[in-house]
Amino acid sequence: MTLTPSRSASEADPQPVGWSPTEVALAAIWRRLLMAPTVERDDEFFALGGDSFRATQLAALVRGAFGVAAGATLAFDRPVLAGQAAWIDAAARTSGPTTTGPLGIPAALSTVSSGPGEGRAAGAVPLSTQQLEFLDWISATQPPRDPGAICTAIRIRERFDVDLLRRCLALLADRHQPLRTVASRAERGGLALSLAEHLPPTVEVVTAAGDTAQQRVVAAAELARAERNRVGDLVTDPLVRALVIRIDEDDAVLVLSVHHFVFDGWSLGVLLRELGLLYSALRAGHPSPLRPLVMDYAGYCAFTATQWELNRDHWERVLHGAPRALTPFPGRRAGNRFSRRRHPFALDADLAGRLRNTAHRHGGTPFMAAATCWSLALSRWSGATDIVLMSPVPGRIAPEHDTLIGCLVQSLLIRVDTSGDPDFTTMLGRVRDSALAAASHQLHAYHETAPLVPYPARIHYESWGGTPFFPGLRSEAFPLPREQEDLDWPTPGGEDDLSTPELIVEERQDARLDAAVVYNHQTFTAQTATRLAAAFLDQVAAATGTPGAQQ
Repeated sequence: MTLTPSRSASEADPQPVGWSPTEVALAAIWRRLLMAPTVERDDEFFALGGDSFRATQLAALVRGAFGVAAGATLAFDRPVLAGQAAWIDAAARTSGPTTTGPLGIPAALSTVSSGPGEGRAAGAVPLSTQQLEFLDWISATQPPRDPGAICTAIRIRERFDVDLLRRCLALLADRHQPLRTVASRAERGGLALSLAEHLPPTVEVVTAAGDTAQQRVVAAAELARAERNRVGDLVTDPLVRALVIRIDEDDAVLVLSVHHFVFDGWSLGVLLRELGLLYSALRAGHPSPLRPLVMDYAGYCAFTATQWELNRDHWERVLHGAPRALTPFPGRRAGNRFSRRRHPFALDADLAGRLRNTAHRHGGTPFMAAATCWSLALSRWSGATDIVLMSPVPGRIAPEHDTLIGCLVQSLLIRVDTSGDPDFTTMLGRVRDSALAAASHQLHAYHETAPLVPYPARIHYESWGGTPFFPGLRSEAFPLPREQEDLDWPTPGGEDDLSTPELIVEERQDARLDAAVVYNHQTFTAQTATRLAAAFLDQVAAATGTPGAQQ
């Protein structure tokens, strides 16, 4: 008997021999999510570039395409395509059909008549849960605090048309509702919000001082740094601000700042992509190449509001009895102001690779491995056995959300049990289960859950996404502080700040992990931050069998 070999699923060959219809349809979803030209039946989701974020999107698309109750655990429990397809077929046989909307979301949930936030601000402005929490956070102190801006700097090494930049930014503000948000002081305190029909961004041009190119580059760096550190005001400042620093006729630095109330880190990539496409098209005399948005921000906020109701019971159950803060916490002093400082350190490519491999071997992701090591470090530092981690996630559970600009970020609360002196493998399993449950219910009303755990242990893990540039122009990233420096905020009601230092981990192109312990220097010393970084590295060393991991 002659066997016909199976072929891979690709755009050019949608019906490979020997594949089931479910495998073909699932492969199309994989190609879309992972941007893979071909997919084999025995391919593994994470080997093709999948991560926990894409696993959440995969679950939403599987629910929509096949009408089965898939969760983020699908990609972890069955990472191979054929195994996922077999599970989908089995689940479909035991569950009833589900009617879905255009995003793979049950139709009953994908259309609602109004967005969240009504009654909290004037003008029926669509608001995400993070924006609602921001409103509470801003107004909790006097004077009000400000969440600042998401900012990037790009060096452009060719002639740059500032008038065209201004025109492109105005078009993008017209396209994306959040960029036309207008804030004013409400009569009874707080903020009143409305949407302007047009709200052109602010574009300023300055010339770097200096007699030589090197001197002007140094001056440009200082100007960019000062722009990054501007303390904003949602009421009086422009939401979108561009500063063009001229170094030479064909050399400039563009500093883009967008207020965090209407913008998140993911949105920055969307903004740069669309800005580059618009600039190139209009410069050549062509019309805008941007396609209409499948879902606008108002639609997204309306959809997420329905999810708050569905996920409320889960979060009430998970957070019942959770500690409001890690206390006592050795090294923390009394203090009623917050001023951020950073202790940087790194995991070299070899140690970072060992950590990734260890996570993969035990069915976890690099984020889960870092969260496990941080949880163990905090537990052994403080003696706590019940820890609530908080980690931001994009809040974009369907691919169509990827093209939206706005403050979609969700604050994921991951409650972990560190009791019983667990080793790394045991603890990774606990973190994995809690993180996946949280991701499956990530669209929750954070403005409601935040007061339950006002001082979670924060961890921020960033996958490598490339350095910023201006698409279509000769450009490159220009050095800029990651965070606003010298911020100094009061605490609500003058109460002591009970926050713990935050761990930030960033994947780099050369495979190393850059990390930092970010802390309130009013309540912690630099020595305490250094010791916490060492405690984290000790856990990494123990997990990977690497003696003497160094900062």
